[in-house]
Amino acid sequence: MPKVKRSWNPKFIEYMNFIVNHPNYKGMPSIYKKDGSIRWIVTRSSEIGKKRLEWWDKKRQELNIPKETKWISKVARAIHPTGEKPCQICGKVMKLDYIYPNKKSTMSPGAMSDAPDRLDGYHTYNLCCRGKHDTGRHKENLQRYGEDRRAYEYWVDGDWKAASWLMQVFRKNKISPDHIGPISLGFSHRPKFNPTTLSYNTAKNNRILLEDVKILLEDERKGEKVVSWHSKFLWDSLKNRIKNSDDALLLSKLMRKNMHYVLRILYLIHKSGHSEFLIRNFLNLKYAYYSISFKNFNPKTGTYSEIIKIKGTKKQYENNAQRYLKKSLESLEKYSDKKNRRVGDWNSKEIDNKVKILIDFLNYRKEKEAKKVLFSVLKSLAENLKNQFNQHK
Repeated sequence: MPKVKRSWNPKFIEYMNFIVNHPNYKGMPSIYKKDGSIRWIVTRSSEIGKKRLEWWDKKRQELNIPKETKWISKVARAIHPTGEKPCQICGKVMKLDYIYPNKKSTMSPGAMSDAPDRLDGYHTYNLCCRGKHDTGRHKENLQRYGEDRRAYEYWVDGDWKAASWLMQVFRKNKISPDHIGPISLGFSHRPKFNPTTLSYNTAKNNRILLEDVKILLEDERKGEKVVSWHSKFLWDSLKNRIKNSDDALLLSKLMRKNMHYVLRILYLIHKSGHSEFLIRNFLNLKYAYYSISFKNFNPKTGTYSEIIKIKGTKKQYENNAQRYLKKSLESLEKYSDKKNRRVGDWNSKEIDNKVKILIDFLNYRKEKEAKKVLFSVLKSLAENLKNQFNQHK
């Protein structure tokens, strides 16, 4: 289907001219096209898009904003001269702050961030028209955007799309889905949750409870993969030693620390220019290409009789896969800032040396050897954390 070309509201055109002439956007690459019109939209992967991304990064440095997750949206908000913008479609002016209620009991901004693709750093559609005119955000597609971002951020195993869509089924039935094994502790994102209340789920936060450990062990005995590749070594060394609530709390702390170490290592690999190694070996892009439904869902138990998956070739599924890839890599950037290393580094020369060897293998394109060293590093980290568990016993 050809792309529909819509006329731009006069208020938005006036706003465009205001922005390109404002000193806050001085130096923005390629503002005008050859015909003199404003080049408002570019793609991030294009040459102009890359140059604009560099411009945004320089602005970040000027503002002393850490290069962490969502840094570019923070820059866009910081430099915006008015804090509001008109909608491209209807011209309605809306604030850029999170002040508008949405259907999930949270707040939404008048326009979503979209730098460097949009010159001012914001989507042209405002909240007023986004659901109707943005084809990617039609009601049926918005239901597909319920992926738990933590699946990206923590590089977890499991059918992340089925799990995230099941979460939407829970919420549609006004139930809060509780991860039996928290993603942030390194457990798989799988389509199995305890039905509970939002207040209970919020209070539990990212802790693992003794009863959770029992369920996870039982699911493992049934052949389910309950923990992700990077956290399996620590889980296997401690899972049968959790006998009470204090043990479970200590397990939570150690697995959280391990997750921090894992992401730090993945960042170092990403920083060294070997993102493709991570993508090929540890991202589950295959799950993006399916439409999913759950047969005979029981809201009281959170169970269902069958997952129905239909493979699709739609462009939205490819976009879904690319979004998963993009967000996973972006999540590693926050580990570039020492201020964000609240847990501290591993303080081990042995592990430092292994990480160096790992990077060297990748530099020489020896991926098989690099992968072995990576798992060796994870085993060493698990052994160190196991010793910490022993010291508290």
